[in-house]
Amino acid sequence: MTLSTITPHRRKLRRLPARKTVGISRLSLVFAAEAIAAVLGFFALVHQARYLGPAAFATVEYAAAVLAWLLVLVRGGFDVIVYREAARRPRLIRPLTDLLLGLRLLAALAGYALVLVVALFVGFERGAAVILAGLALFASVGATDVGPRADGRFGWVALAVSLRALGLALAVSLWVGSSGDALRAAACLVFAETLASLVALTQHTRDYGLPRIHFRRRASLVLARRGAIAGLTRFARVTIYGADLLALGWVAGDELGPYAAARRIVFALAALGLVIPAMLGPSIAQAWTLGAEPTRRCIARALTSLWSLSLPAALGLALTSSRWMPLLFDPSYSQGSPWLALNAARLPWLLAASFAQAALLACRHESASLRLTLTQLALALVLIPPAVIFSGPWGVGWALVIVEAAGAVGGWSLLKRLGVAPGWTELTGRGLVGCVGLFAAFRLTHHWPLLITCAASAFGYAAAWRFASRDFTRAIGATPS
Repeated sequence: MTLSTITPHRRKLRRLPARKTVGISRLSLVFAAEAIAAVLGFFALVHQARYLGPAAFATVEYAAAVLAWLLVLVRGGFDVIVYREAARRPRLIRPLTDLLLGLRLLAALAGYALVLVVALFVGFERGAAVILAGLALFASVGATDVGPRADGRFGWVALAVSLRALGLALAVSLWVGSSGDALRAAACLVFAETLASLVALTQHTRDYGLPRIHFRRRASLVLARRGAIAGLTRFARVTIYGADLLALGWVAGDELGPYAAARRIVFALAALGLVIPAMLGPSIAQAWTLGAEPTRRCIARALTSLWSLSLPAALGLALTSSRWMPLLFDPSYSQGSPWLALNAARLPWLLAASFAQAALLACRHESASLRLTLTQLALALVLIPPAVIFSGPWGVGWALVIVEAAGAVGGWSLLKRLGVAPGWTELTGRGLVGCVGLFAAFRLTHHWPLLITCAASAFGYAAAWRFASRDFTRAIGATPS
């Protein structure tokens, strides 16, 4: 039995507009929504950190990390398969949605069981926040967005993303006002997820009728099996992203708050950087059909851009970390300044590793991408437990820098085997030369106001990067491609 044998409902559906090829303008709606969500999310972060204080903020951040980790179970690899099948056979959108809701409900029940286990071991205060935030798993079940994603109507997707972020920002600003509001802050996560799901549910009901949860054993097994590789890869990757906070939440005390705040600054930048592989995945896939050399050129342009943006961001954050933490939050977070520098060191490697995995998928090497991610996860499981025990946040931070660096180098090696990986000098040469200019400008202006220091450092980087032409960087350590 295959998914295509699912019998569509005979109910007369609302006539939809003719399907069109998905273009950049449509996708730009989602990217714009993600950018707006990043800004609103950062506002919510700063508000919570200021009003909750380090201890309560650590509790909320831990609950959010557990939720983000387990949300991958609910919206995992089988979502991708359903979107693909629905795009190929629009008549199946409604029955596939009903089937997907059943699978998501089972995943949410399993995920909430893990939530209860985690809450049992992290103490009453953090455990209560984890239990409350975990209810968002069930809210996420109702995100019936198969139709818009299959038909390319990304305006609905962008609306859901924007309303989730706006709902979170408004709820946090209204409900969080003191150090005793940690549970209210956790409830804001549930409210935001519910709001996004209601948008999708409204659209689906308008076009296809009210969805019904169905459990069809054979079709569900086929769907789960097809999505296993993509789901496992994504789950392992998200586990690596949140491994530091998930591990430290079991043992760390009040120092977890400043560490979590510093980490969120870096991951706000990482979220924007991860848009690049999402945008260029189809282009890489198209280039792969033309041969290795067009693919190598496409990957070289993308990775060079990633390194040229992430290297100065990491160095700039590291150099100015002692000024950003008290400015964004308050003096009680000043001890998180070194951890901001440490998390910033992770940024370029994280983006390069994520891009390598996306490129392997685009080149139809899903198993290689999965092996790379599982290797990183295994390395994290070896390094993080002793780091937590003996070094706390410092040890865990350095362990994950090693894990992400291993992923970046390993991903480059796999792409090299395919003949599509550019040389390291080509990728990082101009960025490293630019960082020399950034550092020189910083040293000249580091006693000046922060805005002037940042502007001068950016100018120093741009000038040095411009000086280091492509021919210059290739000539430094050029090797035959």
